[in-house]
Amino acid sequence: MHLSVKEREKHNAPLRQGESAKQMHFNPTTRAHLDGSTFSNAHRFDLGNQGRAPRRVERLVDLCRNKKVLHVGCCDHLDLIRSKVAQGVYLHQNLCAAASRCVGMDISEPGVALLHELGFPEVYTPAVVPDDDYDICLLADVIEHVGDVVSFLKSMQRYRFKTLVVATPNAFRLRNFLSRGELINTDHRYWFTPYTLCKVLTDAGYQAQQVELCHSDYVSRKGALAARALDFMPKYRDTLIVSAALNHTA
Repeated sequence: MHLSVKEREKHNAPLRQGESAKQMHFNPTTRAHLDGSTFSNAHRFDLGNQGRAPRRVERLVDLCRNKKVLHVGCCDHLDLIRSKVAQGVYLHQNLCAAASRCVGMDISEPGVALLHELGFPEVYTPAVVPDDDYDICLLADVIEHVGDVVSFLKSMQRYRFKTLVVATPNAFRLRNFLSRGELINTDHRYWFTPYTLCKVLTDAGYQAQQVELCHSDYVSRKGALAARALDFMPKYRDTLIVSAALNHTA
């Protein structure tokens, strides 16, 4: 009996050669492992994501286009904000240009003040975030800086939104394997893989809907060439983006 790709996913049947779907498959087996109802110490998950992939900022901006967005952790390191805004490459700046409304939130009072100075009035500390119904709550390069990730993700549920979008460096990124020693941002606490990020989201009361593996925000010809090579090796791309919804059955 012939099954389509969607039917194979539904029935947990293996995909045929060349049938890899664009996204990681959330079939019943994957869901059961994520919620802990079944266990394996060596299960291999199909990551999908074959073919041409966008850069991180391009994809995040596209996800937020014409949406009402709560951008959590909108402040970069203070010494980088001004220069990135001047170059037009600051993430919050690009989100504001694409979203129907983009509200920034950050615990850094100096960062919030600087963004106000640079012309972004809708940036707030957590205590004074406007009450609204947001389409997207975006956590971009935030959770790797947080000690208690599950509690932090749960705390986001105080805000009203349809979709949680989490972006973080991919633990499998190629440069992790090519560098001598350990190459890392010294404020990071964790690395996440596609599965482990979905696992902590499940623990926090969400259900992952989509997993994407994107390229870094390269600006050089060398970076562009590396991205074209990694189009054929999605596991080793730089950035992991997972979209999730609240799991109302949890």
